[in-house]
Amino acid sequence: MPIRPYLVVFGLLLAVAGPRPAWAQEEMASGVTIDVEVLRALLVRGFQENRMMDVEFALAIPDSALRWAPTPEVRDFVEQVNHTAVDNALFVARGVLYIDVPSFGDTAVYLNDKQALAQVITDSYGWVIETLQDLSAEELLAETELFGRQMTKWRVYLQALEHAYWTRGQLVPYFRIHGMRPPEYRPF
Repeated sequence: MPIRPYLVVFGLLLAVAGPRPAWAQEEMASGVTIDVEVLRALLVRGFQENRMMDVEFALAIPDSALRWAPTPEVRDFVEQVNHTAVDNALFVARGVLYIDVPSFGDTAVYLNDKQALAQVITDSYGWVIETLQDLSAEELLAETELFGRQMTKWRVYLQALEHAYWTRGQLVPYFRIHGMRPPEYRPF
């Protein structure tokens, strides 16, 4: 999974991070202490990279394949890209802020127009990044529930990143079936 390198980086950065006040750290079961500001910076970077990749995926597919799905039971290309990007906001709205998921546009428009979809992707990731930057360290360490599971709020953001990687990966066959190479995975 692509998220695994992030966990290694988290561990390395945490090992060299200087002492922080107790409220700015979380001790894991493994005994590793997590510096919240380092964690926040890594999560922001992950969302920024995902935003770039999702926009690139959305713009790379030919218009003729936008509403194509491999079978009737699965999402078409645009629905899958939308699911990848906009569900980040779903995770944060429900698991961190306890609000309704914001609207990023008219689905009748942006599910049928690549440029409008790219704007929705940009806006939804921007909203998630802004919420992450606005939360205090204490809030990021607070316990919450997401889809019936207890976790800290920072883990909700990590779950959103993992979900984005997973769902974007499901788009690769859409490109291959249309004789195209998907956009490169950027973080490496």
